[in-house]
Amino acid sequence: MSDSRDLSIQPTQPVGGASAVQPVRSEGSVGTSGSPQPEPDEHTVAAATGGSLRAAYAQFVINPDTHDVVVRVRDSETDQVLSETPSPEVERVAKYLKDYANTLARHRAALRSSVGN
Repeated sequence: MSDSRDLSIQPTQPVGGASAVQPVRSEGSVGTSGSPQPEPDEHTVAAATGGSLRAAYAQFVINPDTHDVVVRVRDSETDQVLSETPSPEVERVAKYLKDYANTLARHRAALRSSVGN
């Protein structure tokens, strides 16, 4: 390890100029290949996973205790919860902290009202 008195700061070489900006080529609407897409019907496939992913859907729920949005990913066939964000543990901590804050607010309000009398 070197002593800080031995360190010296030297100038560095300037950074080279930036490359020229390339113009954007318009090829039709964003996200399309320019060719018209067929009308969707009940047999149209939105995405293919090659069979490696479960068929699932997202469920959005409002937690009645914290009023936070909870996103649950559920299996389409069994309705089993595959994942949940935020996790149940985080939801419990949030509820505990909210209850604690409410208790402190009530306690402070009681102290203020007793001092004012």
